[in-house]
Amino acid sequence: MWYYKLMILIVGLGNPGIEYKNTRHNIGWIILDNILKNINWEKSSKGKLLYHRDDGIEYIKPQTFMNESGLSVSYIQKKYELNSQDIIVIHDDIDLLFNQIKISYDRGDGGHNGIKSIMNHLKSQSFIRIRVGVSILDENNILRKPDVLGAFSKNDLEIIKEKISPNIHEVIQSIILEGKEIAMNKFNSK
Repeated sequence: MWYYKLMILIVGLGNPGIEYKNTRHNIGWIILDNILKNINWEKSSKGKLLYHRDDGIEYIKPQTFMNESGLSVSYIQKKYELNSQDIIVIHDDIDLLFNQIKISYDRGDGGHNGIKSIMNHLKSQSFIRIRVGVSILDENNILRKPDVLGAFSKNDLEIIKEKISPNIHEVIQSIILEGKEIAMNKFNSK
């Protein structure tokens, strides 16, 4: 019997519901929708997620609220017997400027409830995170941390579509093809 082997899981974090659609907390979903244009997401009620599979890579958008994201991630991890190192999570980060991207591995949750949930369910922090900045500098050059449930402006959504999402796609390809260390050296220094 043929068995589908999943090599990489890519998770975009967000909250379900139209009221959260374009919020900062949903940048993981927004980015996946930009990278995977014109696809029909399939639904897994059992895993509480939307998914798209392509060449050994599964992309998921958990359909739980952020603080329960780990349920969906651990469901896929167990289903395919994935190592946590083969999981890439895209999420918002209020400690980074909007348009700034950092790759992290085997680090704490940084106060992010979605990441905390994933760590609790996987019983590991050894997964790759693509942290996407959502904060801005004020007129005094001080980092201003916005409400993560606040919506992006139309202009910000255009920047995410035209600049950030293609950059994240490049980061993902680098992680998969060259490994996380090379990707970190290449993209974290920007």
